[in-house]
Amino acid sequence: MTFHSQEDITRILEADHWRMDVLKAAEGLDLPDWWIGAGFLRNAIWNAMEGIDSPPTRDVDLVYFSEADVQPETDWAYDEKMRIDYPFAEWEIRNQARMHYVNDFQPYESAADGIAHWVETATCVAVKLKDGKLSYLFCHGTEDLFGLIARPIPEFKSENLLPVFYQRIEKKRWKEKWPNLKVMTE
Repeated sequence: MTFHSQEDITRILEADHWRMDVLKAAEGLDLPDWWIGAGFLRNAIWNAMEGIDSPPTRDVDLVYFSEADVQPETDWAYDEKMRIDYPFAEWEIRNQARMHYVNDFQPYESAADGIAHWVETATCVAVKLKDGKLSYLFCHGTEDLFGLIARPIPEFKSENLLPVFYQRIEKKRWKEKWPNLKVMTE
């Protein structure tokens, strides 16, 4: 199946009760500059493209941005609250105002800036729900997402970070999950 637009993505998500429940729960946290990204959105699209009808990953990468409180304990408390209140997902909630340290990048300026620095271009995507309306973030466009392409962001093309890109693809068994996936570094 071919997808080309946000309307196509909206149809996929609105038909997925689990993902919509996750988005409603996340909206209820009322975090500043929040998004759910990575596999939550990418996998839904790639599965639909490949005609795979499998249960969604339970992993939920919810990010937000707040310079007012960059303590990791705050994020852990959000994780625990969501695990108790909404146990149908495995929540990982991270403030992007502090996550730049993971790969020794410059501090991020927003949640979108943090998402733009995730490893693969097709992973640098996110969605949120506000007042019943879905909004999307495509930090590196949609070409790789709709093209079923795994490509590192520019920063991960460096000699010391490119192995991280390949390790993720192997560890997460992407070629097994999506046999038509193209892995590209250019």
